[in-house]
Amino acid sequence: MYWTRRAALLAILVVLIIAIAVSCTGGSGSGHPSASTPTASPTPSGSPTVAAGACRRDQLAVTASTDATKYPAGVLPRLQVGIRNTGSSACVLTESPRTRSWTIVSGTDQVWTTVGCQASSTARTTTLKAGAAVHRSMAWNRHRSGKGCTVSTAEAAAGTYQLSVTVNGITSTTAVFHLTG
Repeated sequence: MYWTRRAALLAILVVLIIAIAVSCTGGSGSGHPSASTPTASPTPSGSPTVAAGACRRDQLAVTASTDATKYPAGVLPRLQVGIRNTGSSACVLTESPRTRSWTIVSGTDQVWTTVGCQASSTARTTTLKAGAAVHRSMAWNRHRSGKGCTVSTAEAAAGTYQLSVTVNGITSTTAVFHLTG
């Protein structure tokens, strides 16, 4: 009887120790550590997940626009650019103020530009899903730009103007707008 009680107590202790050990290891029961070993988990869609690569020039469309077509005296034009992924898969767009230039012309006269004037090189990365777009905008103060990125004190005259924007070497469509006063 003495030995039976001792054997039963020993068996209970062994089962208790095993239960504690299994619960502390995450209960994988596989003999392999589960917390530190990365494992692949199935994706719900059944298709493999592929990281998006850099956007290629042939899958981007750049479109310039303005917030209005006519601007009376004292109203600043808001210049806009849209960058759209025309590809069939997601891609990563990397751009910065240095890789984006805005230019306004009137006929053959270059009135204003940011080419060579952007000091900030802080790059921004955006993952663009297929068909998705990002937009950037800025206000133009209606002044001409001069050599060395100086800004003239003279305002641009009334007339017809065209805006184009280049992003990462891709030039946009042209947006036409009018200064009326």
